[in-house]
Amino acid sequence: MSASSTPTTTSGVDPAALQCLASLVASLADNKAALGQRYGEWAVSAPTLESAVAAAAMAQDELGHARATYPVLKQLGVSSSDEHAGGDRRLALLDGELPDWTAFVAANLLVDGMLTTFVAACRDSSLEQLAQRARKILQEERSHRVHAEAWARRLCRRGDAERDGLIARLLQAWEQASRWPGPGEDPGYRAAIDAGLIAHGPDHLRRQMRTWCSELLAAEQTTIELADPTDWSGWNAERRR
Repeated sequence: MSASSTPTTTSGVDPAALQCLASLVASLADNKAALGQRYGEWAVSAPTLESAVAAAAMAQDELGHARATYPVLKQLGVSSSDEHAGGDRRLALLDGELPDWTAFVAANLLVDGMLTTFVAACRDSSLEQLAQRARKILQEERSHRVHAEAWARRLCRRGDAERDGLIARLLQAWEQASRWPGPGEDPGYRAAIDAGLIAHGPDHLRRQMRTWCSELLAAEQTTIELADPTDWSGWNAERRR
């Protein structure tokens, strides 16, 4: 990323901060697009008519979020030819269809939840275009959270088999979602915080998610252990996976 291609709104910002934020925003958009597709695939096969309608509405929201997010990359010096990059910066669990409704709920809760937690950390970003997008996305994500929480409670109350299935799917989703923000000591992320581009670091995002999910399930007499990732040897900073 050359200084000449960087918009004046980011003039003087550490290039490492801009590079880190660009990878986060690009992956955010790709994951939003993938969630839209995965949600849409359940719009005709959800277990209830109400959930099918919700899946369709959330799919539309996510695709809209992706379209609104990609333009932010231009302010970060990403050329239009690289803007979409094949859409391959999504989490692996979104590469194909979600195998069952419980996997849908887990993705809604932890993948969508992690992305939204990051977006919340950008609502007061010094990059105004990002801040504007973040505030709009957060308004629409409220209903997604309500849907995720309601279904998590419902599955917990259906008995041991349904509850155990939910826990298994949540752990699978967390393994990938928890790694998405990256290592806690990432210098580029720290530089982005120092520049006011993002409010909170990866460890803070994971802690927020862990507290929310654990408290949600604890209210249903269900325990889950969401551990922080420790092995970053195979992690790709550009694809966030």
